[in-house]
Parts: sequence; C-alpha cells; structure tokens
Amino acid sequence: MTSSGAESSLIKLSVIIPAYNEAKRLPKYLTAVVQYIAEKFGSAAEILVVDDGSIDETAALTLKIGKESGLVRVIRLERNRGKGYAVKTGMLAAKGGLRLFTDADGATPIEELCKLLPAIEAGADIAVASRALQDDSRSVDSRLSRRIMGTCFNLLVRSLAVPEIFDTQCGFKLFRGDVADRLFNLQQIPGFGFDPEVLFLAHKMSCRVVEIPVNWQDVAGSKVDVIKDSARMFKDLFTIRMNWHKGAYTQADAGK
Repeated sequence: MTSSGAESSLIKLSVIIPAYNEAKRLPKYLTAVVQYIAEKFGSAAEILVVDDGSIDETAALTLKIGKESGLVRVIRLERNRGKGYAVKTGMLAAKGGLRLFTDADGATPIEELCKLLPAIEAGADIAVASRALQDDSRSVDSRLSRRIMGTCFNLLVRSLAVPEIFDTQCGFKLFRGDVADRLFNLQQIPGFGFDPEVLFLAHKMSCRVVEIPVNWQDVAGSKVDVIKDSARMFKDLFTIRMNWHKGAYTQADAGK
C-alpha cells in the first residue's frame, strides 16, 4: 500500500482556485487550467477548487469538469468565509511540492506559470505575479478604478507591511510547498487582505520573494467592491501590524 507521504511526494504541483459563485467564469478557465496542467505535468499535478459557500452551480460544474479530467478535487465550505480563508484551506489541503493559487476569473492566464517557475528553480521561495512591473512583453488591461485602488493600496502596503513588492494583490502566486505550509498555517485574515499578510510574514521569515511581470486582463463579474473592500483591506493592514506586535503569529506558530 502506498503511504500518504509517498503519494504527496509524487505531486509536483498543486493549483488552488478559490471560487465563490463563479458558475459563469470558472468553467472556461478551469478547462484551460486542466488542459495546460495535464500537458505540462500529467498525473504529477492536482487542481483544488475551493468552493467558498457558493449558492450557484459552481460546485456542480466543477465536479463535472473534474470527473472528466481526473485532476480536479473540490473542497466545499459550508458558508462563505472569504477569499483568504478559501486559499488557506486549499493550500493546507494541497500535496504539491509547489503550490500555485490563481483567481477563478482567469485574469492571469494559466500559461503565465511558465514565467514564475524559473524563479523558484533559481532558488526563490515565492514567485509573485505582478501587474505593476514594467515589461515590454506583458499586457495589462484593467479598469481605471481598479488601477487607482491598486496604486493607492500598494503604496500603503509598502509603507506598512511589504516594502519590496509593488503588486501584492495579483491573484497568481507560486510557493514552495514547505513555505506554503508555514505561512498559511499562520495566516489569520480571511478576506482580501490575506495577500499582504502572507507576504508580510514571508518578509519577516526572510523568505526569498521574486516579483514577475505577467499578462493580465480585467474580466467582467469581479466580486471586489472598490469602496467597501478597499476600506476592509486598509483596516487589515493595521490588523497585520497589530498582530505582529502582540505576538499573535508567534503564538500561532508555537501552537501548531
């Protein structure tokens, strides 16, 4: 009988996709992910869709695609907990030596993974896709409101949490498996503010983080409310600093 540890060692890559009421956008992207991952990694990969309490057909459509491919697992949360909680759930359930999380809308094409992998192979612990870095080979198409929100938020992030990263919010990040286990076990913020929290912890742990410019296109149907979610994320930045000064992350690490 194959041990669970041996099974885990056979998985080179886990792809985690958080999804909340994504019946319209996810199937097309998930099909593309399945095709790309099957071609590049075959059975040495897994795709985990974390259904964050959806009330539409997200789970049913995902299960259908998963049954056809054999690569997809669905983790269903009983209620909507937030993107950060869904990503954490997927990361800690994953078995891959490398773990990528990507947004369900497919704003960053799965093919951009080929830009992140060399950074990990060169010794990075985390490769972060970026819409902010300048590169003639990339294309970024986003709404003005999102660009303004992103610019303001990332200025504050660099001041309060992660000084070296210009785009913490792009939903396409690749982690070494052992690094993901450590960071996501410590993560406490369940909403959109989890990105700077995880990268803040990576900075404090002296992880090597590399930012890579990627192609990105705004996809209709975003769940982000520019006003409300911006306010929540600003609040989350102060929560991160407070948690650090109170020793909340150290206590969580000790209690694992």
